[in-house]
Parts: sequence; structure tokens; C-alpha cells
Amino acid sequence: MCRPYSERSGTACASPASGPGLARIGVKGLIGLLAAACLAAPLQVGAEEDYSFDADKYETKAFELRGYVEIEPAYSKSNEQGALYQLEFFDEDPRDNIFRLPAALELEGRYRNGAATVSFRTHSSKVWDYTHESAEHALYEGLFTLQPDPGFAFDIGKKAYLWGTGYAWNPVAFVERAKDAGNADLAREGFWTAGFDWIRSFDGRLKTVAFTPLLLPNDGNVNEEFGQEGHTNIAARLYLLYGNTDIHFMALGEGSRSARYGMDFASNLSPNFEIHGELAYITDVSLLDVTPECQTRQEAPDDVFSYLAGLRYRTQADIGIIAEYYYNGAGNRLASQQRFYDCVHRAWETDDPSLLAGLPVSGDLEQGPFTKPNPMRRYVNLRVWWDEPNNILYFVPAIQMLYNLDDNSYSIAPEVLYDGIDPLTLRLRLTVPIGDTLTEWGEKPNDYKLEFRLRYYF
Repeated sequence: MCRPYSERSGTACASPASGPGLARIGVKGLIGLLAAACLAAPLQVGAEEDYSFDADKYETKAFELRGYVEIEPAYSKSNEQGALYQLEFFDEDPRDNIFRLPAALELEGRYRNGAATVSFRTHSSKVWDYTHESAEHALYEGLFTLQPDPGFAFDIGKKAYLWGTGYAWNPVAFVERAKDAGNADLAREGFWTAGFDWIRSFDGRLKTVAFTPLLLPNDGNVNEEFGQEGHTNIAARLYLLYGNTDIHFMALGEGSRSARYGMDFASNLSPNFEIHGELAYITDVSLLDVTPECQTRQEAPDDVFSYLAGLRYRTQADIGIIAEYYYNGAGNRLASQQRFYDCVHRAWETDDPSLLAGLPVSGDLEQGPFTKPNPMRRYVNLRVWWDEPNNILYFVPAIQMLYNLDDNSYSIAPEVLYDGIDPLTLRLRLTVPIGDTLTEWGEKPNDYKLEFRLRYYF
């Protein structure tokens, strides 16, 4: 069973063909049937036409290399009244508008030799903006896999695990980097791990069982972003395919992070209707509070729950809908978040940097506890798209709304996607944050942001 994010699939879950007949035929049999069909076709359309079938195209290749290169110019109108703008430009000259030109190259390769596979994914980016240019190069994945049996595979290396069934957020993603809710399909950097997959299939309602334990070290040189150094973290996930429902149970032992336990599910109620959900229990969470004097204090640790519930529906007119509710038990309280914004405004208006000294302000605003995306507790994600409206081929308009239920602020992001020029895809996206003072989207650094992405696949 699968549940891909792609909005171009014809159903909520594009499941592979199944059944005992196909299982007995196998890959070579399918190739033979296709070849036979190709040979029979001239009898139906005319003997004067020549048809050929190249079976080599369908053979598994020892080495594969693919990737893309893209540019994504972006223009934004500054919101000089926003706390995040004031933090970014506190010691710089104000700017009414900002133009940035990011470029990226992503490569993915795989080499197979018998039971062994070596795979990698790299990501390189360069950004030109109003002050300078910067470049980053990262190994997103670098993995050695040994699979001596179809039901067993051993992995060691850098791997990006995709735990969770939610689209915008994943509260059970215990061994992953944070997802961008507005660009949930973007690849993310993994962590260095060692683990294995054990898989068994059965007849009856319980169709598949899989178990994945893994080790994730953090010694200061490896996985230093994962949390407290000096630990070898242990995590595991159990997968069940019961009827038409995917179910996972996962756990992360106490180490670099506090212990946490979770489960998720995804089920197709019909070919065009899917529901999914996640539940996480996280121990020893210390929430941060900001005092009226602009000082940060850490509250006593406590255990919290986070969860997500969502659905995906596709109409007969090929209009797709994703709706999700997310509760983050480890998120900031409304009063604390508003006092943070207020302290930034006071520092800006009085030109007093001492008011910022007691705040947890990170050099990278997206990593700070009060400045990162979606830092609070209750959110809604709504995304609607229409595949090829009125038979306009390769054209997909869409719109996404992210809504903060704690402060009633939100963002609206309409976009259009066109991929009719093979191997190019084009995307135009406008993001508009809307909210009052002291709200998440009202304090964003821009009034709107316009982005154009051109991506070339190879």
C-alpha cells in the first residue's frame, strides 16, 4: 500500500497492481506479455507499420543517476512593522523590498551489485540577495544497503527517514529534520544511522508486518544537530498492513532528546477518499516563557501529546483536497509568543538592543523557538488543486491556506504549475501572510512574496 504526495495521481492512493495472477506472472512474464502485445498490434492497425520492443529498457540497471537543477527568483515586499523584519534588520538599513535569486542542484544516484546497493543524494545551493551571495553543499543521503533476502535489508550511512502520514506536519517524525509546511514535498537532509528492515507477508486481514530498529549516534562530529551530544540514540518502528490500512508504531529512547512514543495510520475508505492521523507522546518537554521584562525562563519539564488528523479527497472533476488539523503540545503558549513580539517592537522603537539580550534569538531566525515556522499549538492546513482544468493539459492551479487557530492569523498561497515542456517544470507562487499585530503571520518579515521556479530534470 502507498500514499504518495503527488497531486497528479488519479486516486487518493495510487496502489500498485495486485492479485495472485500478476504475482505468478512476475516481471519477465509481464515483459513477455508487453512484447506479445506489441507484436500483435500490427495485425490490428496494418502490416505496413513496423513495431519493435526493446526489453533492455525494462531491465534493472546497475547504475542510475538522475537529478535536477533549478532557479527560483523571489521578490518580497517588506513588512517593516513585523517583528521578524525588525529582528533581521535591527543593525542594518531598512529595505522596502527584497529580491533574492536562489539556485540549486540536486543529484541522486544508485549502484547495485547483487545484494549490495550504494546510493546517495546531494544538494548544492547558491543564493544571491541584497547583501551578498552564499553557497551551501550537503550530502542529504549516503547509504550502503545489503539485502540478502527479500524480507531483510541492512542499512548503514546517512538516511532521510519519512515517518508519519501527515502532509504539512509530522508529530511522529522523531528522527527527521523539520518539514516546511508550505513546501512539504521538498527533500530533506538525513542523519547518520545504522539499522535494518525485517519484513514478512501473510494471508488474511493482516497482510504485512515490518520492523525497523536503528541506531543514531551523536558524538559532536556526527549528527550534532540532533540534540545533546554524547549519546547513541535508539529508535524503532513497527509497520502493519491490516486490510486497507497502514499502521505504524514508533519510539525513540531517551538520549540526545527526551523519550517519545507514537503511532500513525492511513486508510483508503474509497479510491478517491483517504484519511490519516498521527499521535505522539513526548516526555520531559521544557516550555519557554517570556516575561514582561523581556527575559526568558524555562518552565519545569512535563510530558505532552501532539497529534494530527487529516483527509484527502478527489472529486470526479479531478479537484483534490487535503485538510488537516495539527495540535503541537510542545508549541509556545499564545501569551508567551505575544510577549516575545512585544519585546522586539520595544527594542526597535527605542533602539535598545538590551531588550533583545534576554530573548532566545538565533542567528538563523527559522531555527529560533519563537521565530521558527508554526511555533505555536493549533493549526489547520487546507490545500486545494485542480488537475488540468477544462482539459488544459499539464496545467495545475492550486491554493494553500495555513491557519493559526491560537491567534487567528493565516497565510494564503495560490500557485500555478505547468510541466508540459519536458523535462521542465514551471511554478509561479504568491504567498500572502494575513494577521494583526502580535500574531504569527502579522509579524512576518514581508507583506507578500512572489516566487517563480524553473526546474530542469535529467
